[in-house]
Amino acid sequence: MQTLQHIPLWVFGLFIGLVALGWVQTRTHQVRKLQLLSAKVALTVVTLISVVQLWWPTPWLAIALISWALTGLFVSWALSQSAAPAGASFNPATQRFTLPGSWWPLVFFMAIFACKFVVGMLSAVAPAHIRSLPAAIGISALYGLLSGIVIARVWRFLKLQ
Repeated sequence: MQTLQHIPLWVFGLFIGLVALGWVQTRTHQVRKLQLLSAKVALTVVTLISVVQLWWPTPWLAIALISWALTGLFVSWALSQSAAPAGASFNPATQRFTLPGSWWPLVFFMAIFACKFVVGMLSAVAPAHIRSLPAAIGISALYGLLSGIVIARVWRFLKLQ
């Protein structure tokens, strides 16, 4: 319980904001290409920054970045081979994508949040364990997996153009 007292208030605000953003995604909606790309790019940048921040002061930074990048590229390529979700479309006249409602964005928002939260907590309570080579490879690969899934979702929608 004492550990929870040291969590900054903005973390709870971020959590609520991500839940709200994920909730909006559960309903079918229309977005422009820039809107489609911006949230996904932002989530990818968040995972990349997480990798850099965590292993910047260690000799494992290069290995962590390679783990993140290779996992992200492989997952995004593999998952982008399938078709866009049923109900997704692109209207050339309005230049908007129709995205079917889905719980998956909320799941991924929460997964990235949970990973960052757990890694942050571990960094505070067990920094020696988190600053190891296996942790650098594993945690970076996990961030790469989440980024790859998010990027693949965008690629599948962009194929509709």
